[in-house]
Amino acid sequence: MENRRMHPGRIVLSLYELIKNSAIVFIFLFVLRGGSDAVWVVAGRWIFIAAISISILNIVLSWWRTTYRLESDSVQIDSGVFSRKHRNVPFRRVQNVNRQVPAVLRLFGLTSLTLETGADGEDASVKFPAVTKAEAARIEEALDGYRRERMMAAQTVTGAESMEGEASEIQEPLPEKVRTIHFTPELKDVLKASFLSFSFIALIPVLATVYSNIDDFIDIESRAEGFLSFLTGSGVVLGITIALFAVAAIAFGIIRTYLKYGRYEISSDDERIYIRRGVLTEQSLSVRKKNVQAVQITETPLKRLLGLAEAKLVTVGSFEDNLEDISSLYPFLQKQRAVELVGELLPDIEVLDGMERLPKAGLTVRMLRFPFIAVIATVALFFWRPDFPFVPDWPLLAAALFAFTYLLRYFDYRNTRYAIRGPFVQFRKGGLWRETFLSRREKVIEAAVSQSWLQKRFGVATIGTTNRAKPVHVEELKDLPGAAAEQFDRWYTERKPELIRADGEAEPWKTLQSES
Repeated sequence: MENRRMHPGRIVLSLYELIKNSAIVFIFLFVLRGGSDAVWVVAGRWIFIAAISISILNIVLSWWRTTYRLESDSVQIDSGVFSRKHRNVPFRRVQNVNRQVPAVLRLFGLTSLTLETGADGEDASVKFPAVTKAEAARIEEALDGYRRERMMAAQTVTGAESMEGEASEIQEPLPEKVRTIHFTPELKDVLKASFLSFSFIALIPVLATVYSNIDDFIDIESRAEGFLSFLTGSGVVLGITIALFAVAAIAFGIIRTYLKYGRYEISSDDERIYIRRGVLTEQSLSVRKKNVQAVQITETPLKRLLGLAEAKLVTVGSFEDNLEDISSLYPFLQKQRAVELVGELLPDIEVLDGMERLPKAGLTVRMLRFPFIAVIATVALFFWRPDFPFVPDWPLLAAALFAFTYLLRYFDYRNTRYAIRGPFVQFRKGGLWRETFLSRREKVIEAAVSQSWLQKRFGVATIGTTNRAKPVHVEELKDLPGAAAEQFDRWYTERKPELIRADGEAEPWKTLQSES
């Protein structure tokens, strides 16, 4: 196929980012110091103009010199203005696909597409910063077509070499995918999310940042002191000001939450899960169901009180920094609805009921473990001996810390559950925050069973699982009965028939470990 460039909208996006990053310097040099003839100001203006000119030239040349080409099994990318770089990224390494549509690209009907791989550093992802939606769909179709051909070839060709040799010859039309929409939030969901996420508190750091930036150029401290004196001089004025600030904070939180979750949508087809969110800046994630390694259901104290939960998909591959939380399903769902949603999206995953509790020996072991944090904090209080108003003396603080430590251990013991049933393993743990972890046997790449000296004395053990993710996802459950640890070890070693995935492609690991 022919080489293509990004859409010229890439230039507009880069110019927008350049203006946003240099706006403060421009305002300082050309507005606030517009009438100054100081040498350093004049020199700063010329340096600023030169830097902006070079940056604009680099943006245009970088767009012109960056091309890509789709092959049958890979994407080829050539980039670099003076030092050329060629990248060949095989489709088999692509784990997840996500899209972002910043407000600037939305004006031109464009999108940003990222193919996430399991590599590190610069090779962690393949980015198409500005392409048309039709071009993004073409790239995704090429990726899906490659995978479909491999699966079809694996069903008809014996041996890996024959599969790779004949996969490119299969050109049967792909069946049309039908998406099922599983969840879209209503207005009450957005309002609930705005309060439970405490978005209204975000107004405080925003105002602090604005104040700090303005104070760098204008001395407003004296004016602020006069305004505070005016407020404190009248109880009525102070009350009205507090009420207005509360209304502004609540409105800010609702708007901020709506911009993030207002157009939230979770959908799926036979092969993939799709998550979309954002009003001004739209973000979307496409995950292959076979790449989902586990599910985590998290309940904070407030969510537990209201019967809510957050389900997160543990997947192969990585995400960009601003997309790390998009693998979470809508984080303010009723717990039962979150469990149902997991079953709808992943039919081969079943959240288990009737989990087993820890034995009383597990509570004894937890209480006997040395409380390192409480002891270190007590030593620090002994030497520091803080003397603050309304704060008790350090012995009472140390006693309260020890009481809280052991109370938290007790709650953790009461909340801890486990289930090893069929192809599933499920852990639940946590004191105030409760977390449930669920995975299938063929998704666990390493299992560990261990016993400390204290655990041996009471006949309990620790088990752990490792799943493919980036970083590798490790779960551990302490103080299970010895019989349950032996059951877990047998459960894992019986997984050998599952080492060949359903699509006929061998798992990327050869040796599986079990520690005992």
